[in-house]
Amino acid sequence: MTSILGAGMRELVDSTRIADDPAALRARVADEGYLFFRGLLDPAPIQKLARDIRTALQADGWLAEGVDPDVAELRPPARDFKNVNFLPGYTNVQKIEYLHALPHQPALTSVVQALIGPDVFCHPRKVARLVWPTELGTTPGIYVHQDFVVEGVMDMFTTWVPFVDCPPELGGLAILTGSQNEGVSPRFDHVDPADDRWATTSYQVGDVLLFHCLTAHGALPNRTDRLRLSADYRWQSAATPVPAEALGPHLAGALPGWDELGANWTTRSWVRPPAGVRVVERTGGEAAEIPPSEFVTVPAQTPAEGEHVVLAGLFNNMRDAFRPTKAGSREAVIDYHITGKNGTDHHWQLVVSGGECSVAAAGQRAGQVAISSSFSDYLRIVSGKMDPMSALGSGRLRIEGAAELAVEQLNWFRD
Repeated sequence: MTSILGAGMRELVDSTRIADDPAALRARVADEGYLFFRGLLDPAPIQKLARDIRTALQADGWLAEGVDPDVAELRPPARDFKNVNFLPGYTNVQKIEYLHALPHQPALTSVVQALIGPDVFCHPRKVARLVWPTELGTTPGIYVHQDFVVEGVMDMFTTWVPFVDCPPELGGLAILTGSQNEGVSPRFDHVDPADDRWATTSYQVGDVLLFHCLTAHGALPNRTDRLRLSADYRWQSAATPVPAEALGPHLAGALPGWDELGANWTTRSWVRPPAGVRVVERTGGEAAEIPPSEFVTVPAQTPAEGEHVVLAGLFNNMRDAFRPTKAGSREAVIDYHITGKNGTDHHWQLVVSGGECSVAAAGQRAGQVAISSSFSDYLRIVSGKMDPMSALGSGRLRIEGAAELAVEQLNWFRD
């Protein structure tokens, strides 16, 4: 085992020598949860893509003007998905055709086909990661998570592709080896470099990291003075229903549609799903009932355990989206009681105090207001499929206590 960062993290195992061996690829995924390929892709077009991204961001004020974008200094404030000032630059990045064409290169598609099968396809939605240095105000690393909780598609795989050389200090991705066989679990900690189950490497342009949707992963903090540029490309069998949101652009609704983003492309094939694939609407609760997998071991879980995982993700997302300036000096303790499929009372408590927000299962503080609904209705409300005021009027959403606080707090989690 090779140590990374002078701690307990191990080096990713290179799977290049088994790239054309489906049985060996599947065996390694079953054992480790990931496949890493050193130098799989031609670095030259990826390096050009990185320059095109910097040029687009420089035009939107992310980088100092009047100098080569490859060496231009960053211009704060830091921008991420939560900020309105992120969207103009990100829109221009999403207009770059090669961002969408990259995963369709034969060197990558042949590996993914060897693993998943000939009917595999890449989701049209491509997620570009433009990660600012931690010291400029962004989070110290992506919270550890599993993509099944995000996408709801069993046996979906993600390929993470760095667009720049990415040593650990730039915030490359780390994998929790073996986690793919532990089922779905709430993970809200950051990557722990002292845990020897974590694996990463000093990534180079042309490398590809591929992992199963149940493999826990997260980014290391960016401790440099430059952006980390990379992208997530997600793959699945065409025989499996695809979520409708995976067919549109990333941040659909906030960004233009494919007609505008792809207006100057040579082809739209990069964002066209295969004919006949069944499209479904996500509920957000797929992790509550995990289907079997062809690739990894899925342990049994009760409905209550699955519901807890889903709710833990939702409430921790609320914590992460909290805006202290919106809440001002307000102090609040809000109880949520979500009734599960078998009658389980999932009690979560959200506390705002001293400009900070925390969440906890079965919190012990005295609440000022209690918000209640069924698990299925709560998912519909938070996903925008059910109007909360209509739900309140019909009794499917109930508020006891300081009702004005329940309404006011909705504005604390938005830009």
